[in-house]
Amino acid sequence: MGLSAAAPLWGPPGLLLAIALHPALSVPLHRDYCVLGAGPAGLQMAYFLQRAGRDYAVFERAPRPGSFFTRYPRHRKLISINKRYTGKANAEFNLRHDWNSLLSHDPRLLFRHYSRAYFPDARDMVRYLGDFADTLGLRVQYNTTIAHVTLDKDRQAWNGHYFILTEQKGQVHQCSVLLVATGLSVPNQVDFPGSEYAEGYESVSVNPEDFIGQNVLILGRGNSAFETAENILGVTNFIHMLSRSRVRLSWATHYVGDLRSLRLNSGNAFGKKYPLIRASYESKGSRGLFILGTASHSVDYRKSAGGFIHGFRYTVRAVHRLLEHRHHSVTWPATELPITQLTSSIVRRVNEASGLYQMFGVLADVILLKENSTAFEYLEEFPIQMLAQLETLTGRKAKHGLFVINMEYGRNFSGPDKDVFFDDRSVGHTEDAWQSNFLHPIIYYYRYLPTEQEVRFRPAHWPLPRPTAIHHIVEDFLTDWTAPIGHILPLRRFLENCLDTDLRSFYAESCFLFALTRQKLPPFCQQGYLRMQGLVSTESLQQHRVESRLLRDYAPTGRRLEDSSQQPGNQEPLGSPLTPGPLARSLDNNKEEL
Repeated sequence: MGLSAAAPLWGPPGLLLAIALHPALSVPLHRDYCVLGAGPAGLQMAYFLQRAGRDYAVFERAPRPGSFFTRYPRHRKLISINKRYTGKANAEFNLRHDWNSLLSHDPRLLFRHYSRAYFPDARDMVRYLGDFADTLGLRVQYNTTIAHVTLDKDRQAWNGHYFILTEQKGQVHQCSVLLVATGLSVPNQVDFPGSEYAEGYESVSVNPEDFIGQNVLILGRGNSAFETAENILGVTNFIHMLSRSRVRLSWATHYVGDLRSLRLNSGNAFGKKYPLIRASYESKGSRGLFILGTASHSVDYRKSAGGFIHGFRYTVRAVHRLLEHRHHSVTWPATELPITQLTSSIVRRVNEASGLYQMFGVLADVILLKENSTAFEYLEEFPIQMLAQLETLTGRKAKHGLFVINMEYGRNFSGPDKDVFFDDRSVGHTEDAWQSNFLHPIIYYYRYLPTEQEVRFRPAHWPLPRPTAIHHIVEDFLTDWTAPIGHILPLRRFLENCLDTDLRSFYAESCFLFALTRQKLPPFCQQGYLRMQGLVSTESLQQHRVESRLLRDYAPTGRRLEDSSQQPGNQEPLGSPLTPGPLARSLDNNKEEL
């Protein structure tokens, strides 16, 4: 889509992505951002550029968006799931099970409104992408084939050069940044004696009647191969399937590109499919040239979901955030919160976030600590391999330490002759959380931002350099990490050990006693009680707390209920913070005298 075969941006395997220098032949139309291809990735980037108010244009050689899906998959059944019912109303969580929707602010543009099928028809995707572009008013130029892409050096340009795009009809466009979202449109070519008689997936007949009574050899045992075999299974004499590797089932490898039942696209030799790009999705050969969508899968090939809609919708957003800071001085979005909300913020993200879940091991959340660990900034879905350049790429500072929240599988989750359902494969005890095999959150703590050398020479099979401290949240079959004892308590204690502070929540009476007996108050008391913040105490709630033996009765009436056997402040937090009661406020006003 968008780029003709006459002007490829990359050549034979192993070559860097580069563009030849060539002078412009006419006065070009200038755009800050040019997007090639109006497929899912191109439209997703167009949405972010439009929402940010940027100058951009999308070039598509077909008369409508998503032209790839008018032909592929050949048998018209998508393999990306469309799970419409998850048992939850949380929109972010539901995207974990919606592998077709693009990100937008409009809930009408969710794929669930376009198909009820778990594996939708490809025609529904074409219709969806058309509505996405039209409803949002994205600036797409259809029936526009870019025949040549060249560079024009200019010191005044953002990246030291402009990209010169020439249409087939001669119109020229000048672009400061070029975003290529053309997909992988060139099929693999086999080369062996007699290969000239083989027919490719892109052209083989989909009519079973053409194979009646024949013996068929299918080269490959991936998803396109099984898709083809399933179609002709009932009319052939024999079907032979030959490949250089064993069948890899996605339920065993948990890689979305491997075989799922009888449907999926076959995997190919890495170097023949993907251009060489950095972890930031920028070309290694031309600054300002970014690869989006399926072709960007080289960053996480056979590791995560970056080659598919439910993965690259998040990597596209990451690229846009990088561009916003590089060219418009817009810092990476972050939420600043008091340190008392650190545990709950992590728990919420690991249980709800879709980007963190889909792009495990590639995009991670980063928590930047403020001075004295009184507050923190929460950055979502940052490219993990670019961690050493975080300050440069985001505009955020990491002077006082940081946490990185990553989702990972265990190293022994899958492999040749390994059964992912072997005995004792699951871990249920907190002390064994580091042995978890299934996808689970891992929290890395660094006192200082790792250097590029540390990232480059990290231990084998580690996504990050060795941290100051590390914590595994024990795996859960339903990916529900909300157990108070099994998940939240160990996490909170890990954070407390890293920060050398107390992150518990306390009742006002406990904070009051701490103020009288301790030199250093817990952050919760400093940021809540001393500022007269929290929930207002009521008589019924006070009665409940005392009868539950959570706290002593400090009522000023002289009547005391039975004392609690636990002293205030010594127990784990068992309720919401409250403002001081009448007696506590009276004593608080005179605590200097006391």
